[in-house]
Amino acid sequence: MDLDVGQVRAFVVAADQRHFSRAAATLFLTQQALSKRIRRLEDSLSTQLFVRSNRAVELTEDGKRFLPHARELVTAADAAVAAMSEAQRLRLDLLDYRLAPMFMLRRFAEQDPSLEVTRSALQGLDRALDPLLRGELDAAFGWVGGLAGPLPDDLTHRVVRLEPLVALLPPEHPLAGHGVIDLAALGADGIWLPSGESPREWRAYLEQLSSSLAVTVDHSGVSYDLRHTLEQARYGKPRVTLVGADMELPRDLNLRVLPFSPTPLFPWSIVWRKGKPRPTLRRLLALVDKTSRAEQWCSYDAAASWLP
Repeated sequence: MDLDVGQVRAFVVAADQRHFSRAAATLFLTQQALSKRIRRLEDSLSTQLFVRSNRAVELTEDGKRFLPHARELVTAADAAVAAMSEAQRLRLDLLDYRLAPMFMLRRFAEQDPSLEVTRSALQGLDRALDPLLRGELDAAFGWVGGLAGPLPDDLTHRVVRLEPLVALLPPEHPLAGHGVIDLAALGADGIWLPSGESPREWRAYLEQLSSSLAVTVDHSGVSYDLRHTLEQARYGKPRVTLVGADMELPRDLNLRVLPFSPTPLFPWSIVWRKGKPRPTLRRLLALVDKTSRAEQWCSYDAAASWLP
């Protein structure tokens, strides 16, 4: 005999409520629909489960005997649905919750709200490689060129965003009145960016920026988080620092945001394991391609930009 879980659930709720009207409201059913489900369950079991009167609904002896098993069946069905729901969630590493991948993920959610994502921030693409290879992650964002070695053969990637980096400086800084910050004109002060335990790819990017454009990158000082860095940039020694254009910045610090010349671009890739991707990953990859093209995330002026 095959039992209908919807009918069994109707029985359990009615047994708990001891009132068909309240049970129907709990299940978002009409009372007629609820009664029909329970009647069909009774027909399947060839027994009566409730004794109905004008004032109350009581369980029969068979109903009392069936109730604990019915609860187990409903619990098992809910657990199975939850397990499959969790299995359909994308497991995605964003490197850091403050950076461009979070901006991109919000844009994807606007277009496909049903796309469910479990996020992690492993602080570097190099730390996401093993979880990707083991199947613990579906995809990760990062700069492939900043890895210590080549991307493993079992992984592939696609560049999806060339994020401009912009200058942040206090309004008192001598360059604050300029429309653009010329990287070559920064001189010995250069860019101040206390790195701390920053991801390998970010350090590699700054090293290439420094050597390629002869820009000094000052890593001195202590910073415990982005807010700490920005507070020091605002209220400490007047210095120029930099952030990604996609980052949300605290408005209360009143920092000037200016473009650099040339514009440094950070190449964000989405990385995933080769082979046939899960349906949810295929949805994400299609959404990434569509959005990147529509919003021209990879378009740039080669004469006015710098890429590593």
